[in-house]
Amino acid sequence: MPFIPDYPVPEERKPYTLIAEPTKDKGRIGCLMLHGFMGSPYSSRPMAEYLHSQGITMHCHLLSGHGHWPDKLYKVSHRRWLEEAEEGLARIRELADQVFLIGHSMGTIMGAHLAVKYDDIRGMVMLTPLYDIPDKRLSIMPYLQYVMPWFYPHMFRSMHDLMKQRVLDFDPALDLDDPVVKAKLPQMTRVPTSGLAEMVKMVKYGRQFWPQLTLPILIFQGGNDPAVPPATMEKIYNMLPSKHKELKTFPDAGHELMRPFEPAHKQVWQLILDFFNRYSQPAS
Repeated sequence: MPFIPDYPVPEERKPYTLIAEPTKDKGRIGCLMLHGFMGSPYSSRPMAEYLHSQGITMHCHLLSGHGHWPDKLYKVSHRRWLEEAEEGLARIRELADQVFLIGHSMGTIMGAHLAVKYDDIRGMVMLTPLYDIPDKRLSIMPYLQYVMPWFYPHMFRSMHDLMKQRVLDFDPALDLDDPVVKAKLPQMTRVPTSGLAEMVKMVKYGRQFWPQLTLPILIFQGGNDPAVPPATMEKIYNMLPSKHKELKTFPDAGHELMRPFEPAHKQVWQLILDFFNRYSQPAS
């Protein structure tokens, strides 16, 4: 059953489904978009609208505990996220005959889970795939959650940029230099250690899949990614047994290189469309 949040989710962060008309030569092509940890459908919506305008049906659901401040992740299981990925795949299958996947960050692990389980997926796009946790200190979260319920990323210099990005993404009008806003940041950005523990579990769960992916794969990486070091994406690429794999690097791009504020986004969108066209089959 699709996730129905019991907290307010801004309209732009809610799930979307964009249905395209079948094309004469390829029929109904669809794509399931899987967002990442502490993300939402908001980050991929402009890209989805472009792909929809080019004849691709797009669907992106909202993962449990997401769509608001990260405190909503309290006691949400990574297994539920995998179930929701399965539900998302069932939805796009209702709307399309040829299905592709796009995963962003942690969403690539859910995509890999689906791609290994189902052999009819035509191809998968990985946007900054997650191979390892962004900070080694997070590895203790599965144990720390039992004695410390909340993690405060503002206390760690290595996470300042990522924290600021998340805050401004949720509310671009916030002035992070305002003393009132600064005083509220610890409460706004606190993350339940149980939620981080589930992310760590998801990362470990995903490592079994990279050596099993034989479908066509297109990977994108940004050289200024504060969450996923480029070297880890190259590690995934080298592990993939697929005969049809590509790794595209944009040195100046960040973690969400598909978004309009990144100069690389137009190239990323076009390359994804080209990938779909290359690996979809003519309509029978």
